Amino acid sequence: MSGEELIALPNVSNTIITLIKNDYPEIKGLLEYKRDATLAFLKSQGALAIYKGGVELNVAKEVKDWNEFVEFAAKYSKYIVQKGIQTYQENENDLPDSKKQFNKLEKIIVDPAVEMISNSITSEYLHRFPSWPESGTQSDFIEINLKSAQEVNDYRIYWTCSGQVFVKDTKYDIPINGNKYKAEFSGKPEFQFSFFDMKKIKFCNDMAKKNMKLLKSKIDELDEKLLTQQMDKLLLNGFDF
Repeated sequence: MSGEELIALPNVSNTIITLIKNDYPEIKGLLEYKRDATLAFLKSQGALAIYKGGVELNVAKEVKDWNEFVEFAAKYSKYIVQKGIQTYQENENDLPDSKKQFNKLEKIIVDPAVEMISNSITSEYLHRFPSWPESGTQSDFIEINLKSAQEVNDYRIYWTCSGQVFVKDTKYDIPINGNKYKAEFSGKPEFQFSFFDMKKIKFCNDMAKKNMKLLKSKIDELDEKLLTQQMDKLLLNGFDF
């Protein structure tokens, strides 16, 4: 693809794809026709931007009671969300208009997401272990699979959080600094969120409704470029058989 601009292909979770299909029926048809090329087309039109972040995190803290355990879970959950937010802050190209409103958008995204993730971890752990261990430790893996959608001005924001968190608590035989217990969280759940410019994606949806054949031809062109781009990458890096 010498001399041509590389196509930026968004890395989109299946959950977010499902949410798009539910809200935009014509776009749904295009996604089922050629998913990657359709996403590339929407991104090229400024209709969507996708961000995600995940980091291996192992944290521990002495706690006095369940309330402090819950507070610590909320701090851990906020760090998960902030890794996704960080990828947005570092990006200089996608949906620049939305960056002007970022402080407002960040609070709208972060606070509900942190609450949902934290509640998911603590409620499931409490269900499995209704009380602290008599002595020693107890632990288990908690599966996270959450999603939400919100609207802010002309943007629709989807977010998902998925992965496993290993939760462990320990009861000390002798309290440390007045704390009887120790809480530990570890894992690498991924937080992904997406901005959809509702005016632009509606325009694309209406365009498809008006002339699906024409839009499919554009999708076909993008698909060919994606295939060529992938082949160029293989040729550059060498084939691995």
